[in-house]
Amino acid sequence: MRKLGRFVIDTHVHSQRHAAGSHLKDKKKETGKKGDFDYIDLESQMAAITTFDNSPRLLYDMDCYGVDMCILQCAFGMNNDLNLELVEKYPDKFRAMAFAKTTMDAILAGEKEWDMKDAIEELDALLATGKFCAIGEGAPAIPESAVNALRHSYSMSERMDELRLVMDLARKYKVPVTMHTGGPGGYPITHSRWPENWHPYWIMDLAAEYPDVNIVFSHGGMQGGYNTDVFKQCLVVTSNFNNVYLETGLYWTDLYYEALRYPNVGPEKLVWGTDWGASIPTQTRIGQYPQSFGMQVHNQGIIRHQCDVMGWSLKQIERLDISQDDMNLILGGNALNIFNIEFPLTRMFKGLPNVGRIKEK
Repeated sequence: MRKLGRFVIDTHVHSQRHAAGSHLKDKKKETGKKGDFDYIDLESQMAAITTFDNSPRLLYDMDCYGVDMCILQCAFGMNNDLNLELVEKYPDKFRAMAFAKTTMDAILAGEKEWDMKDAIEELDALLATGKFCAIGEGAPAIPESAVNALRHSYSMSERMDELRLVMDLARKYKVPVTMHTGGPGGYPITHSRWPENWHPYWIMDLAAEYPDVNIVFSHGGMQGGYNTDVFKQCLVVTSNFNNVYLETGLYWTDLYYEALRYPNVGPEKLVWGTDWGASIPTQTRIGQYPQSFGMQVHNQGIIRHQCDVMGWSLKQIERLDISQDDMNLILGGNALNIFNIEFPLTRMFKGLPNVGRIKEK
């Protein structure tokens, strides 16, 4: 596959992989569980499972598909340290988002109760180093595997006040915030953890209150499956506010077209990010619509191979009959601007003539 853009950035990548095999075997002996573990079992254990550097496979796919840079995200037990090691080793290839890992670990260990202020304190210290380009994956939230996590139902006001603390911090450090949307089908994403995940319209208030803080909808409402309800809500919010963007890497081609023709969205508001490393396989249904899409399917079992989401996603983009200037915005130009990433030349991206200059932090 030829390189599809002047500078290609995958804005949603997990460079760490969970060493789950031995952990799950031990858990099976402990619990007496019969049969294989499924995605729900795995998700409940992921925060306690050791992660390791999976960058050799990531670098291979980047080279294979002409991806110049990736923005690394933590989630489900992954840690900031491994991501920063990769950023320092390959400064031209990687950037990292900040994640409140220590706070999450303490909650899971029963050492403290969930309090957004603890996560904010940790994120403040991380962002103060200047080594992180954003907050993510998603806004901090109580781990679903924490004791009694599923017995808490958020009110809108309660969660919005937590999210305002995240937005205050992003404003302080002039970094974007990611808001998670959608579900992969296997790992359960509950209202108890991320209520805004299922209510993108809530983000309208934050976008209006913090017009100087960029917000990126992780997955753009489509992390798995083919139900477009959450996607359509994300589309409306993005259309209404100049500081809201859609991450598109799990869109099939027609979803790109829908976003491209929607008023006030277009290529200027789309950011490519695939969720590489999240173990979301591509499903194929010959003769149906969409014919292929990402989703974890329970009766298929937990996948063992490295899903080729980059190749699938770039194939969906390559089918777009749009100008190369628009393609360049989606694949890299918008991300350079949103995440404040240096670029050697100016005037290379439509509507962003100053991208390339090193911006003030």
